[in-house]
Amino acid sequence: MDLNLTLRLRDLLATYKGLRNDPDLSPQKRGQAFNVLIADVLKAWGYDARPSVIGVGSRDETDVFFTIGHNYILEAKWEAAPLSADPLTKLSERLTTRPPGTRAIVLSATGFNSNALEWINRHNELLLMDNSHLEAALCGLLDPEDLLHGLYAETAASGNRLVPLADILAPRHAEPDAPVLSPAETAPPPWPIVKARAEGVNASVEFTGVWQPNEHPSGINAAPANRLLITTNAGVVELHTTTGKTKWALALPGTEDRAIQNSDGSVVVLCRGALVRWRPQTRELQLVAGGFGGFATLGVGHDGTLWVYNQIGGLTSGSVTISRIGERPGDETRHNVPFPNGMRALHLADERHFLSGTGHSTLVNVSKNPSTGTEDWIESTVPDPRAATSLDEHAVLAAGIRSSLEGSLHRLDLRHAPAWTELLTFTANRATDLTVKPISSARAEVWLLVDASGNTQNPTPVLVKLDLPTGSPN
Repeated sequence: MDLNLTLRLRDLLATYKGLRNDPDLSPQKRGQAFNVLIADVLKAWGYDARPSVIGVGSRDETDVFFTIGHNYILEAKWEAAPLSADPLTKLSERLTTRPPGTRAIVLSATGFNSNALEWINRHNELLLMDNSHLEAALCGLLDPEDLLHGLYAETAASGNRLVPLADILAPRHAEPDAPVLSPAETAPPPWPIVKARAEGVNASVEFTGVWQPNEHPSGINAAPANRLLITTNAGVVELHTTTGKTKWALALPGTEDRAIQNSDGSVVVLCRGALVRWRPQTRELQLVAGGFGGFATLGVGHDGTLWVYNQIGGLTSGSVTISRIGERPGDETRHNVPFPNGMRALHLADERHFLSGTGHSTLVNVSKNPSTGTEDWIESTVPDPRAATSLDEHAVLAAGIRSSLEGSLHRLDLRHAPAWTELLTFTANRATDLTVKPISSARAEVWLLVDASGNTQNPTPVLVKLDLPTGSPN
């Protein structure tokens, strides 16, 4: 996503939060500001839009007029209760005074009541949208043109005039077969992966696979009941580590980095610069936060808080945005940290994070002045240490490829930094990611996801299981 668009969407997300929370806004002022927000979102994406357009002779007022292939008149409502059919009938009548081909949309921030839904089922001249559709564009998940194309295509196919976001982005009819992983004893990797391990560290190759190019893995995370979530370009794959069976936790193209499963079964993952929550029981796709275009990673704190890390810039002048995620889009709290060439942020405790970067890493406390100087840098043990995770509030793990196919996994005790301890050496094209499942107070189960594709075009994921002490091994 374009940097200017990302920064503009962040500003608009703050405006959106203000519309929800400002107690001094009257219903009329909130409605007018809502019109402006919708027009500004469209303009941020590069489309011509105008709020509050007065009709000729002041006979009517269009809340938002915009052009994306067609001319659109949009009625925007932010009511205390779900919208009734009255605004729908008025907009339908207004179409009779507009040129043929003009399209009309009613967008309600609070949804629609049964009368409105019954009315729309008897008419085909309007399309309905709710706040999930607006938030998709506001958070960066969907270009408004793609959103409208998907809405009208599904309406034409099914007749539904209030199309859920999931029916556009993750339709049942387009769900592919889930990628398969096989036990390593029946389908060994193309070469030996594990080379050497430190004393007290157990390591074994457990699963391998050969996937399609659009299923390239980008993250791994532990889930309850002996399961792992592996994020690919095509969605989030759930692997049962006892049975070896895989299935989709979420078949959503454009996902990236780690996915997190909550206690209620919902899955949170980054997708196209937005943070989304998938509720499989109801097939509901919700926007959680946005404005994360570019290089972004997702992490969960030991206290359950969600954090998104954004890298902007390059080797010498880059910066990191660490965002604490709230309940709804716009609720995120962002902290900008000057730190070039970072790969991942790891939550340690409270507001403390470890920034893992190429060449150097560092500790930062975002509750204080979130800056970092070169005197605080810790030399990184491997290049490109995006495969990094925290064991606890005092220790981190990092893996990467040092040269050619030579990779290594290291541990750092932050109480004794900057000394790294090598735990494992391995042979792979890429160290993709790491995840930790505590076993006891003294030991942890770690899963290392690497790629062993060699010179082929197909991703070849290999899962290595480690059992290691949480303290420094001898």
